[in-house]
Amino acid sequence: MKALKMIVLALLLVLGGGYLGRDGLVRVLDQHFYESTLSVCVAGMGLLAPDRLSIELRSFCNIAMVTRVSETDGD
Repeated sequence: MKALKMIVLALLLVLGGGYLGRDGLVRVLDQHFYESTLSVCVAGMGLLAPDRLSIELRSFCNIAMVTRVSETDGD
């Protein structure tokens, strides 16, 4: 039971920290993990819309990622 409480607490800290630092997180992903994040987005969207071409999925994910980055507070 104690291990379950620790897992739940760690999960809450990660989610809470991710929510509070979401602008910084988005900027870090954009600067260092753009291609990896794009690949994950394309793979996820491919599961949701398997009838779409890969170029369509990459375009959608690219636009979604650029939009998300532009919505962050710039320092």
